[in-house]
Amino acid sequence: MIKEIIRKTLLLTAIMILTVYFVSYLKIGTTQEIVLVFELFLLSSFITLIEQLLKKIVFSNFLLNIIVEYFSISTFVLLYGFFIQWFAKSNWWMVFLYVAIVYLPAYFLDMAIVKIDINYINAKLERRRKNEDNI
Repeated sequence: MIKEIIRKTLLLTAIMILTVYFVSYLKIGTTQEIVLVFELFLLSSFITLIEQLLKKIVFSNFLLNIIVEYFSISTFVLLYGFFIQWFAKSNWWMVFLYVAIVYLPAYFLDMAIVKIDINYINAKLERRRKNEDNI
């Protein structure tokens, strides 16, 4: 339930932000802020696509899967940042720090939500077993 609320809230927020900036784009044209929002939207779309493609490649080791995903996303952000000139070639190493700052809290939040979901399912199964035993 919490996961669904967070997901829907973030999705609605993203849609609202994109709508406001799109209307601003139509009214006043291109500004740095509008370009940045659309660049971030494009980047997040690519990252989501990469994550989904990597999930299709199943690794038996959970830690190996996280490491491959982290370096894949970091490499893509690095290339994307060079392409749209977000940073100079001298500070390329900052990409790995930026991605880690976003990914660590996201993974811990996801793990906490998954644990809550698992506990909820286990409790429901336990109640169902008790009801079957009473019949």
